[in-house]
Amino acid sequence: MKQPLLTARGKLLADPYRLLLIGLALLYVVLFTHLAWELHAAMRTHKADLGQIDQAIWNSSRGRWLQQTDNGFTATRLTDHVEPILVLISPLYWLWDDVRALLLLQVAAAAIGVLPLYSLALRQFEKLLTAQQRRQVWQREPLQQLTRPLACALGVAYLLAPQLQSALLTEFHAAVLAVPLILWAFWAVEAQRWKQFVVAALLAALVKEEIALLAAGLGLWAVWRAWLESRRARTAGAPSLAGVARYGPYAAGAGVLLAGLLWFVLATFVIVPAYAAPLYGGSESSYFARYGALGDSSADILKSFFTQPQVVWQIATQPARVAYLAGLLAAFGWLALLGPEIVLLSLPLLLANLLSAYPAQYYGEFHYSAPLVPYFAVASAFGLGRLWRWAAPRLSRASPHFQHLPAAGGGTMAAVALLQNAATALQPLLSAGLLLWILGWSGGNYLLHGRGPLGGRYDPAPISAHPLLLERFAAQIPSAAAVTATAAVHPHVSHRQYVYQFPLGLDAPVPADWALLDVTTNTDMAPGDLKTAVDAMLAGDWGVVDAAGGYLLLRRGAPDKSVPPAFYSFTRTPGSVQPGSDQPDSDQDEPLQLVRLAAEDWPRWRQTKLVAEWQVSGDFAAAGEPALAVRTPAGETLATLGTATPPALVWYPPQAWQPGETLRVTTLPLTLPHIFAVTASGGDPDKPALFVREESGALQQLPSDWADAADLGESLSPWLGALQPGLPAAVQLPSGAAIELRGWLPARPLQPGQPLNVWLQWTLPAGMQAWPAELAVFVHLRHTPAGQAADAEAVTVAQADGAPQWFGRPSLPHAQAGAPANALADWRQLPLPADAPAAGEWRVVVGVYDPLTGQRLPLLDGTGAPLGDELTLGQVQVRAPAPPDQACALVNACE
Repeated sequence: MKQPLLTARGKLLADPYRLLLIGLALLYVVLFTHLAWELHAAMRTHKADLGQIDQAIWNSSRGRWLQQTDNGFTATRLTDHVEPILVLISPLYWLWDDVRALLLLQVAAAAIGVLPLYSLALRQFEKLLTAQQRRQVWQREPLQQLTRPLACALGVAYLLAPQLQSALLTEFHAAVLAVPLILWAFWAVEAQRWKQFVVAALLAALVKEEIALLAAGLGLWAVWRAWLESRRARTAGAPSLAGVARYGPYAAGAGVLLAGLLWFVLATFVIVPAYAAPLYGGSESSYFARYGALGDSSADILKSFFTQPQVVWQIATQPARVAYLAGLLAAFGWLALLGPEIVLLSLPLLLANLLSAYPAQYYGEFHYSAPLVPYFAVASAFGLGRLWRWAAPRLSRASPHFQHLPAAGGGTMAAVALLQNAATALQPLLSAGLLLWILGWSGGNYLLHGRGPLGGRYDPAPISAHPLLLERFAAQIPSAAAVTATAAVHPHVSHRQYVYQFPLGLDAPVPADWALLDVTTNTDMAPGDLKTAVDAMLAGDWGVVDAAGGYLLLRRGAPDKSVPPAFYSFTRTPGSVQPGSDQPDSDQDEPLQLVRLAAEDWPRWRQTKLVAEWQVSGDFAAAGEPALAVRTPAGETLATLGTATPPALVWYPPQAWQPGETLRVTTLPLTLPHIFAVTASGGDPDKPALFVREESGALQQLPSDWADAADLGESLSPWLGALQPGLPAAVQLPSGAAIELRGWLPARPLQPGQPLNVWLQWTLPAGMQAWPAELAVFVHLRHTPAGQAADAEAVTVAQADGAPQWFGRPSLPHAQAGAPANALADWRQLPLPADAPAAGEWRVVVGVYDPLTGQRLPLLDGTGAPLGDELTLGQVQVRAPAPPDQACALVNACE
């Protein structure tokens, strides 16, 4: 009788968990492709790295292997990396000639890796069964019912891994393409599909030079697994194999091992230096210079492992690096610790990232960590399988003996029944517990660090009308023309043989005939330098083809030398009066009236652009330059318009502003602390705009009247988190009147080096219109070391003295509705020492004194009882230092 065959479709339908993962992978592709395309459309991709890699791939699709012109002349991508995989994927552009195809491919490659991981995990559970039992459905099916959810959970954890998601949203890099190939290779070894293993491992070696070293490790793993399987077969009494069947696995593994090592050496120490030497002047890859104290060459770095082990250990155990390793483990519920040999296979890349002096490598938010994710996923699959194979046999006893027990209570009988029939009760509980463990860790990790919706680092790119205008200009450039473009424009015009980053290419061997510039987005140039270069071009043989909204399209030989008025529209708000038009009469007292002050923020990289809009009145000519200043609560000036002149002021200087216009000035990207204030011409200098970056990374602007609340602490809490109120007090003046005092401190612990914010609110007595000029406030931070006697004198480690102040300016009374009459809001910042110990007592002390005599004024509590001459506002907790986020580590300029 003919036996029915179970088709591939039938097998798929018989496994709902595989179907679920396929559905989740498709959703993953849709979601992260959309986010990647949004970043590109919003002009948040650049020449480095999307534009230059895209051009090399596009040129490869036209037979010019890995050719690029990003250095101003025709070169090859081999100056930096050896990535033959880019040539293999280049036919993609035969199907869709658009850079977005590359972003789609990257996401799809990551998503498809979930399938070999799922199959690999199932094989780890099936090792509990003998070969004969695996062929018996009554043995295999009960096991799969319990373990398929666990394998599925590992697949979900893989898709939720923030390190992989971050790589997908960091432009495009070949390293991501290695992820599914590594998973495929591991699965092929377990399935003993040796031809597939060789293909997968060798393709992985072609991704990048360091991945070749990982491929060699895969070859070593294949040899080891082949030897283990052969040993187990002999132990089980299976007949010995001969010929290819016996030695083929060893040949496959050894061949990949040898090929991987040879290719790594050839790529790293022969190919890259040969092409890079004329450009960089070095005999080795420039990336070896990223290892600081360990040396700047491969030999020195390797030597340091033996001659300076203490330095290696000191670097590896820094908090940021420990957090990096913990993040990779936490993504899969720490199960990779039970599969350490798989993690060891990733050691060349893991150590390269962990010990690098370049923060992007050990923060897990660039592409560098993507190839490590499959190793930790596979290690978790092996670890989970081992845990199951250890626990399941111990929970598989089944017996009806409980039925013959003497009569007992229902609870006792149920407990005995549960223990004696463990196979039907405890194993499902074990499966459910492990399922919750994996999903709990991976889900929680995603909520803290994930890049998708609901993720802690979710950062979709808003697309304004400005980037949508780019298509109009790009469409006018002939497809075969050589182009020079600003950094953010570059990847939008990189499908051509010659494309340069402005100002490169103007005098290249094959010079650019077209220039497409956007002065409002990333240019990698100072705005003044860019304008100087454009002026020189227009004074020469270049002319304007089109211009609008900050875009300039120039062509060599074009006759028009003037920049049209439409170009300057980026400096004006919609509806603003155009120069030369009838101007309305203005009755403003101020020559500049601040209309709007806002922030455009990119949380992932902590880049903030401040936007000021001013309306110009008739007497502006005599008013001088507009001003904008960013300050800390302590009054320190962080940035002004003179620090780095914004593009709007370079291209349309204030001397050209016309009455009736409403001008928009957007600063260059700034890296600012968690709390800062902005004042601008035409606004109230005593009420600066206050911005606060929340724990999630989002930047919020506080309401304009927040400081006028009756309870300053209650007004601040929604924005700054929980605050601890101090004891209310009053300062007794010589006249007998009293100034009431309330204060607040942060409730959360601070880490060394952070500023300590102290919020005070003074209420003047009736009839007093300003803080007494003869008095000053002292705010001290005092520390009593741990182990000191209770009466030991505390050391003042920081102080902020002076009259009540508001971001460096004297605080003025306000009388808003609901607020105390004559209330003064007072904000001080005290620097917490960088070496501040967590142990001991940290106190904030407040008082009032006469600076001329040093005499302190007495303080009273709420009942009128004396408190002495100073008030302990509260205690501050200091915690061990935590690593800064990646953006702060890269620029070294954040709190």
